[in-house]
Amino acid sequence: MPHAIYILLLTCVALLNACHAMPSGATIPTAEFIKIDEASGLTQSTLHSSLFWTHNDSRNFFDPMPTEPVLFAVDAQGKLHGELWLEGVKPYDWEAISHFRRKGTSYLLIADIGDNRAKRKRGIRLHAVKEPEIITAKMTQKPAWTLELRYPDGARDAEAIAIDEHDNAIYLLSKRDDKPQLYRAELPNGRNSSQMLRLLGSISSLDAPVESSEPGDLRVLPFTHQPVDMAFAPDRSEVAVLSYAHIYIYPRNPQQSWLEALQGTPQIIHLPGARQYEGLSYSNDGKNLFIVREGANTAAAVPILKIERPSL
Repeated sequence: MPHAIYILLLTCVALLNACHAMPSGATIPTAEFIKIDEASGLTQSTLHSSLFWTHNDSRNFFDPMPTEPVLFAVDAQGKLHGELWLEGVKPYDWEAISHFRRKGTSYLLIADIGDNRAKRKRGIRLHAVKEPEIITAKMTQKPAWTLELRYPDGARDAEAIAIDEHDNAIYLLSKRDDKPQLYRAELPNGRNSSQMLRLLGSISSLDAPVESSEPGDLRVLPFTHQPVDMAFAPDRSEVAVLSYAHIYIYPRNPQQSWLEALQGTPQIIHLPGARQYEGLSYSNDGKNLFIVREGANTAAAVPILKIERPSL
């Protein structure tokens, strides 16, 4: 398979195995009931090198179970290690997760930015929560802060965010525009706030042809080339953009802005099949890319794809 792609599909920890692996007195994970079947974002932990954080997308309107405000700590094989519940948060459409450090503290940033029909006239929200130093079966925290954002050019759908700590900025890439639009917001300094996003410009359409020997299972084929996540390399030397069929890797030199990099010529990785790949993360050492997708073969599986980062 090109680019040394290999799929790691393992079922998340079953109840009996969870009990066996947990320390005495730990709470059993509830993924048996809160299924990770709509995984929609992925970021590697900065405190736990073997773990990633993911979360569910918004539920179908007719689903009797609402989306719960919970992050899942999983390993590269999709095995569940713990749940982090956010107090006082009601998800609308969680679509991405990223991480950053501020004054020696590690944070997770949850992006409630989905808006399929562009109806969120009052704006979107980002929630920052401190990353737990110790992972247990069930954890609870209140957000450190919430940032409310509005678009300068009207409501729109988005699923891709990335944080540049050196630039003290959050970048957001729109989804349903013919040419995705890149926006920027300032990374808040530890308190609830609101901002107007700044439109930086557009990038070229992500229109590489679908090339795969595997059949796709995507139910939204007209949207195959829309961006669903974005990640900056740890050394800031490139940016990767995920679609339902490809990863686009844009090299960046130190003198370039992120917009200039994204307006360059990307290296394209063809993913196996056209599927609902939803979340993208670099490994902390930048040598690999990890992808999570929606759906599962069993009620508690987290499908994760690992890709060796190609040489540019």
